[in-house]
Amino acid sequence: MANATSIDDIAKALVTYFPKVTGTVTSVDEHAVVIQSENETGLSAGVLLSVYRMGEPFYHPVTGAELGHFEEEMGLLEVVNIEHGVINTRRIKAESAISPGDLIRLTAARIPIGITGGTAEGDRFLMHELKLALEETGRFSISKEPLYSITLTASSRFVKVQMQNVKTGKIVSDIESNLLASNESDAIFESLQYQLFEKQQQGIPAK
Repeated sequence: MANATSIDDIAKALVTYFPKVTGTVTSVDEHAVVIQSENETGLSAGVLLSVYRMGEPFYHPVTGAELGHFEEEMGLLEVVNIEHGVINTRRIKAESAISPGDLIRLTAARIPIGITGGTAEGDRFLMHELKLALEETGRFSISKEPLYSITLTASSRFVKVQMQNVKTGKIVSDIESNLLASNESDAIFESLQYQLFEKQQQGIPAK
């Protein structure tokens, strides 16, 4: 991440950790699953992949044209590393026995995430901005049952945003940057600083 960035830029950077990925399972042992990928560019360790098995085709009831195939969800895999188009993963959840020939993908649907941060008012304001920016990317949704947890901490204009796999605790992304704020952000920060000053004058402990 650049020396100075905006909350919108951070949200866009987090999107890049979830590229379109497809591939085929080539081998399976007790814990590890190896995948031959068609397009793993940008994929990171800690990201979760869905495994599915192609089923029978289904057809249009009138024309008889083939519309697609039924699919059976097989489970979730966590990316361990990527080497020359080969994705090494470990099993996180298995609905059924995964076998060579099964297919994998990184969902194109919105990815459920949760956001946490400090108790300071400035942190809460930045968390709200980040939440809106992430939803506006169209790649994420805020959920009570997230796959990934994002933690935001800030000190003055320095911000750290860490994304963690909820199921395994693996850190997927760790972004640290000086923050470029909008005029609106500047005004809110000035208001928060004034509120803190008033509390100090009144002898009220800052949260």
